[in-house]
Amino acid sequence: MSDQKKSIKNSALAESTRSPNNEEASGTQEVATNHGSATDVEGYKVESKNTPKGKNSRKKEKIRNMHLEMPTTTGTQQQGHAIPGVSTAPQYQPFSALFHQDLFIHPGIPLNANNSKYLENLAHLQLYQHSMQNNCVNLLRMNNQIGSLPNSPLTHPSSISHAWSNPGTPLCNDQITPRFLQNVMQHPLLNQMYGRQGNLQFRQDKRQVVSGKNGTIKETPTKNKNGKKKDQEDKNFEPYLNAEAVDAGLKENSLVEGVLRINPKQFQHAYVSSSDRSLQDILIDGVKNRNRSLEGDVVIVQIIHQPDESNDESKQKKGKVVYIKEKLHTRTCIGHLKLMPDKNRQKALFVPRDHRVPRLNIPFTCWPDNFYAEAKSYENTLFLAKIESWFDTRFALGKIICNIGQSGDMLSEAKAILAQTDLDVTPFGPEVRDLYPRLDYVIPVEEIKIREDCRKLCTFSIDPANCRDIDDAVSCRKLENGNYEIGVHISDVSHFLTENTILDEKVAEKATTIYLVEKAYHMLPDDLCMLCSLFPGVDKLAFSVFWEITDNAEVLSHRFSKTVIHSCCQLSYDHAQAVLDSREDAEMLFPEFYNGFEYKDVYDTIKTLGKISSIFRKSRFDNGALRIDQPKVSFHLIPSTGLPDALWVYENKQSHQLIEEFMLLANMTVAKRIYDDYPNLAFLRCHPPPSGYMLQQLAKSLKPMGIDLDVTSAGSLHKSLLQYIEPSVADRGKAMVLNMLCAKPMTRAKYFCAGGCTSDDDFQHYALNVPLYTHFTSPIRRYADIMVHRLLSASLNFRETPKWEIDKVKMVAAQCNKQKYNAKRASELSTELYTLKYIEMNSPYVTDAVVVDIREKYIDVIIVAIGLNRRIFFNNDFPGEHKCIKNDAGIKLSKMELLWKATDTLPDVKQVIEVFSIVEVELNRDEDMVKVDTKLVRPV
Repeated sequence: MSDQKKSIKNSALAESTRSPNNEEASGTQEVATNHGSATDVEGYKVESKNTPKGKNSRKKEKIRNMHLEMPTTTGTQQQGHAIPGVSTAPQYQPFSALFHQDLFIHPGIPLNANNSKYLENLAHLQLYQHSMQNNCVNLLRMNNQIGSLPNSPLTHPSSISHAWSNPGTPLCNDQITPRFLQNVMQHPLLNQMYGRQGNLQFRQDKRQVVSGKNGTIKETPTKNKNGKKKDQEDKNFEPYLNAEAVDAGLKENSLVEGVLRINPKQFQHAYVSSSDRSLQDILIDGVKNRNRSLEGDVVIVQIIHQPDESNDESKQKKGKVVYIKEKLHTRTCIGHLKLMPDKNRQKALFVPRDHRVPRLNIPFTCWPDNFYAEAKSYENTLFLAKIESWFDTRFALGKIICNIGQSGDMLSEAKAILAQTDLDVTPFGPEVRDLYPRLDYVIPVEEIKIREDCRKLCTFSIDPANCRDIDDAVSCRKLENGNYEIGVHISDVSHFLTENTILDEKVAEKATTIYLVEKAYHMLPDDLCMLCSLFPGVDKLAFSVFWEITDNAEVLSHRFSKTVIHSCCQLSYDHAQAVLDSREDAEMLFPEFYNGFEYKDVYDTIKTLGKISSIFRKSRFDNGALRIDQPKVSFHLIPSTGLPDALWVYENKQSHQLIEEFMLLANMTVAKRIYDDYPNLAFLRCHPPPSGYMLQQLAKSLKPMGIDLDVTSAGSLHKSLLQYIEPSVADRGKAMVLNMLCAKPMTRAKYFCAGGCTSDDDFQHYALNVPLYTHFTSPIRRYADIMVHRLLSASLNFRETPKWEIDKVKMVAAQCNKQKYNAKRASELSTELYTLKYIEMNSPYVTDAVVVDIREKYIDVIIVAIGLNRRIFFNNDFPGEHKCIKNDAGIKLSKMELLWKATDTLPDVKQVIEVFSIVEVELNRDEDMVKVDTKLVRPV
């Protein structure tokens, strides 16, 4: 072997076995801790720099200190200008396909792109340095491509501005790919790091690359001195079953299909619900058994531990993922980028905020400008990253997609929320502007003639005070026979949104309006929202449902109609509540009236609707409906800064219930009509039953505490729960805890196509306890309602029967389900973000909390004032002693005994904490803006 080859070989060996010093090795374990490893991030043995020097140490040190000296160009080529005869890299498409360029202006770079910072990072690779030193000039002369050298800081340090090193700048530019560097990357000694097209392929363990047949590349694990393969089995995932084996297993009931849920507070534990909801969920214990699946994925599970039902009831059924049927998780995450503990120049560590996502190794080709030298300047920068591959249980391989902004900045945090929930907020372009009327649209006389004219009815809307999208309005008039004709009028969006247009496709993809605290991102173009909203004082097109109802709330008949309405006023819930409470100042609070109606007309209508809706509500719960209220926080924002200066928990008052009852009635009435007329195409909504096992376990754990829940049905659960959560008989904290505990076993409601269901049970809505249900009342903010409007229009002969395939309806339902969940999640994250900001602005924030759960080293609480769930750990910084006293009768009966040590001014204090105990807590914002630091306050 020549001296040159020996030198290069030794260089590669030195690079692969270089170890951090003792101080850095302690940080290495932290990297691996996230996924259960005690070795360094690559699985190699950690060595100390104090190890005695070997016989080749001088040679290794010499190679390690080599520097790249590239020849300078003689031409006048400027950076970014194309050179004739030199191939260019494919243009990188930024993330604008998903997000507006104003929100995400820092795109990432592809792995095969080459620019100044790419070359800067590449130059630190010792194999590259050595090969360049020996072969660079010869390659240039032989290929006669002196002019193709890139004008980078490596070759022209004095001619290039260093503005690109700032963390706020884009991660890439539009430079070309020089053929020179493409050739260098084909060097035989570099092909273990680079693929045939220059794409980076980092090895996760030491492997040899050998040539296979037809020029293919094969990888074989290296062997140790005894000729044995290295033990990687505990770190590598098992291969998936093939589709045929999965189908056979599902038919034989040896495999189970379900949606994966990962515990956000303990990522090692995931769960999959069995098709039989009476059975306990299957535990997927450990990342390896999860087998590369992530939150929300539809997975196939093989049972690996089946407890003996006779004497092992308390033990969990366990399984492992053997196949991913649908990857519903986006494989993207928000987090921070930092150097490895050993200051690795080839890859950096990406730490996601969501602990359910694995940590990522990011190759240097994706690093932001000058990251290695200025890593500390990026400590507070948020990035969006994507998992590219995942072979090792400890970490995955990924790439940076874009720079989100600075952690803690409210705009950047909002971008991060939209990015991690995979929501498209790109505004509609000019290509759709001609597909709907202008705001000065006047309803044609011909359209009014074919509709029912309801402009003389006392019609008005009741919505939140800050509502912009008014989907619905109500009316009520007394008939000659003494009964009432009550109407629900819904905006006729489908009249303006033509099916199978570009606009319709874009709206169907968005599927729902996204409500963040500071802003709403509309499903429809803003002008179309304004055009369709049922504002007062203007003629509007509506789709209406009328019922004849007796004074004691008996529904005698119903009818549907396309109408023209004219709302007389726009009320908030507070306006309606003032009337229902018979407040003397109610009239003073009211807005202006239109269309010749006065306060007394609206007052009488609200009183009538309030009385009938109360009877409806009582009858609904008497007949088996269930309602579990989750706390919803509202904010008041400072207009000049957009920061919160007040927050409160949203109350569900009678005015809210008035509107809710008539909207529910409309949805149920429409559901029956479209299913009767179109049993295969009906677009419906169901709510599957909850986990019977979880409900039974909950009832069992609460019984010793004097709380007796009947979980046999939705109605029985509601009736047994009511005595403990009714505001008139229960304290607010206890009601919050019980509502949260009962919500955990519940499943998500979902849209579905009637033609895709085989059993009547698939149609059932558990919480409402009705056989058929749909969404009809909010077409401005939900695409599902537009689908229903189109079916109802066809049923009333206003249009032809839709020529939809069942598969198409199922796809639309799936998109609506996905987007609705993502939008709900984004709304929750936004609420949490502003809650954190409010706490930061008012730190330390001292308030009451109610205890939800007690464990060995921590307790879970709900902050009563803001409905926030938090965990309080008892660790070394607790000023006293703690002891968890477990109760064999049930976990819920466990107690936490605390002994607060005496201080200079205070004596020893004993404190006993149980479930439902009210404790005082102090809240402070975490530095990373992702959680609240919660501590117990010493009792007086």
